[in-house]
Amino acid sequence: MQALPSVSVIVPNFMHAAYLEARLASIACQSYQDFEVIMLDDASTDGSLAILESWATKDERFRLVRNEVNSGSTFKQWNKGAELARGKFLWIAESDDVAEPDLLKDLVEVLLDQPEVVIAYAQSLLIDDKGKALHSFDVHYQYLFKSNRWHQAHSNRGLDEIEQYFMLHNVVPNASGALLRAATYHSIGGADPTWKLNGDYMFYVRMLERGDIAYLPQTLNHFRLHDQTQRQKANVTGHVYQELLAIADYIAQTHQPPEAIKRKAYRNIATWWTHSLYRQSWAKSERQMNLQVNAKLFSRFLKIYPLVLFHIPYEGLVRLLVRALEITGLKQPLRYVLHQVFPNRFMPRAT
Repeated sequence: MQALPSVSVIVPNFMHAAYLEARLASIACQSYQDFEVIMLDDASTDGSLAILESWATKDERFRLVRNEVNSGSTFKQWNKGAELARGKFLWIAESDDVAEPDLLKDLVEVLLDQPEVVIAYAQSLLIDDKGKALHSFDVHYQYLFKSNRWHQAHSNRGLDEIEQYFMLHNVVPNASGALLRAATYHSIGGADPTWKLNGDYMFYVRMLERGDIAYLPQTLNHFRLHDQTQRQKANVTGHVYQELLAIADYIAQTHQPPEAIKRKAYRNIATWWTHSLYRQSWAKSERQMNLQVNAKLFSRFLKIYPLVLFHIPYEGLVRLLVRALEITGLKQPLRYVLHQVFPNRFMPRAT
């Protein structure tokens, strides 16, 4: 009887043919070789299938599972891969990223040495669509936390990590740089596919409610940023900030983060939202929905952080007002926004 692999590598792919060969090669050449690879294609039409079929043919550890119809959610693909996985550790290797040869070896060692750890992750280097190095994710850690904590290896109790750090931001750069304990993944029911952009963030919080987290400062993961990256798409609507608020609310209500950290978290989200206004997409198909989303966000931020008004860039404010006028005219959008802020005083008129 064939022994079960220690690690199940899940490669969810959609339209990443340009990056697939490098991704799969970086998995195959890992110094730690006790793994299986579950390649999940979500109805790509860009030539991805030929690359995936080639790897499934030449290496028996690589298995291809196709969707005839797009699932609409990368987190559905995570869960599908986890259900097929046989290993006790899961590596969700996003199809546009690249790994250093020792990623699995070093992270497996952490999970074996520390059985209470459910997420082990390493430093990530951000790269562009051509593979050119941009900067280490340490730049973001310094900006968000003003801390040198990520210069050294460390581990932390999961609940403490949630309250001290995840309340402020997702500290795991991306799934490709993390190794997960499969039993814990299944115990929380996997990732929630109803989340569109921050499902990984909420997933890590739920994992850490069941165990601890460990970090390695070695740069073992290359996190690719390009036009198709979900994080790059996130700023085109206000929905990403709705999800960030929902996560902050969940942690604030379910756990006990310090008040200072809680206030900073909400202030950060409000500030990020204001600076996103001039970057957001106002394509005709998205205008009405985006206006409504931003009106609700404005109402919420005005209540929890009134100084948000002073953070709105001139360009963003002008663009938001211009688009509002284009969509519904002068009086109606003003009444709508005022109704969101003062629901008992300004009632929107029927159109």
